Amino acid sequence: MNYQNNIEKHSWKNYSKNLNKLRKRIKVPNLRPKNYQSHGVKQILERMLDKGLVVDAKIRAYLDDFKLIELESIVILASFETAAKIGVSFPKGVNFEAKAWKDLLSKETCPQCRKKVYEEELYLGCPWCGYKLGG
Repeated sequence: MNYQNNIEKHSWKNYSKNLNKLRKRIKVPNLRPKNYQSHGVKQILERMLDKGLVVDAKIRAYLDDFKLIELESIVILASFETAAKIGVSFPKGVNFEAKAWKDLLSKETCPQCRKKVYEEELYLGCPWCGYKLGG
C-alpha cells in the first residue's frame, strides 16, 4: 500500500461515510431528562442575576523570584435584590427609602413561576402565570 492510498483510506470523507453508516445501525438513547427545556441567553441571564454569581480571583506575576504584581478581586454579578439579600454593601448615598426600593422589597415570589409580584396580585391571579394564592 502506498502513501497516497493510505491518505485516501483515512480521509475525512470516508470517516464521515462510516460514521453515518454506524449511526444508522445503532440507536443512540436520548439522555436528556423528560422535563428538559433548552434555555436562551435571556433565561440564563435572568437565573444568574436571580441566584447571583461570585468570581474570586487572585493573580500574581513573577519575574524569577521577584514579585512584579499581585491582584485580588471579588466580582459579584447579581440583581440589586439578590445583592441586598446576601449582604453586599452598597456605595454611600444609595437611598433605600426611594419608591423603587420599597416596591422591590414589598413584592412576593409567585410559587409557580418564581416571578416577583405584589401580594394582592397573587390573590387575584399572578399576571405572569395565572396562579392564585389560596385558590
